[in-house]
Amino acid sequence: MKAKFVKESLLEAFGQKDLTRMQDIRTKAAGDAEKEAALARTQAGLIHDGGKAAARAEAAAEVFGGDHEVTSIFRERARELGASVGHASKGVLAPVKGPAEKGERLEREWKRGKILPSERVGGEDVESGGSFGRGGDIFQKMGIGRFSKPIETSNKHEWSDASILPIGWVDIGSGESQYLNVYKTWPNSTAEVWETPDGKYRLLFTAGEPSLKIGQTRNFRHDQTWKPLGNRWKFIDYLPVKDLMELVRVYGRAKYPGYTYK
Repeated sequence: MKAKFVKESLLEAFGQKDLTRMQDIRTKAAGDAEKEAALARTQAGLIHDGGKAAARAEAAAEVFGGDHEVTSIFRERARELGASVGHASKGVLAPVKGPAEKGERLEREWKRGKILPSERVGGEDVESGGSFGRGGDIFQKMGIGRFSKPIETSNKHEWSDASILPIGWVDIGSGESQYLNVYKTWPNSTAEVWETPDGKYRLLFTAGEPSLKIGQTRNFRHDQTWKPLGNRWKFIDYLPVKDLMELVRVYGRAKYPGYTYK
């Protein structure tokens, strides 16, 4: 279900319709920058799907340029709706979704700005010999490209409980949580992604690098009350706080329960 959601809603490639909408704005505005921005805001306000807004942002970058106000308006709308806006280098092609019928154009997924550790996991677990791969990427099987130096993994359980404090639900679009804004408070920190035994995700914020390997499990307790907060959560990913929007692309969620190590 998650894969279907991400593919259909967040990885929507921009197409001719999106380009046409941006060209219409340019034609109607006739070089008037204020009118271009006004038309873009009106159009963006009518969009209620994150993937669609992200596609318009990509099309706007093609028509107006990446630093243009029209492009920024659609990028901001995409973030408001919980979508990840591509930041791939110019000329880099996004992955093809699948084969095209005769006479049809190839449909591409949304460009990826960052490759998360979970997406780089390749080869076998160095300690147990077990696989921790997320899919059948040919480069992963061959151990080349971004998989030439695979992320080290383990299935061991860390027996020392970690002390953490809840900060409430974190909206990765705005960075707001119950007590603070993670983008403003921890701009240079790291966010760890943990998965509970029942398949739910948790974000743990840390000032340093992760101390465990991908695949390890651990128990957590409240730093002040010492009450258990989670048993056998699995460490599945991590990324800089500034890149949190990539979690929408990979995990299909824009809000997560958040915690900080103490």
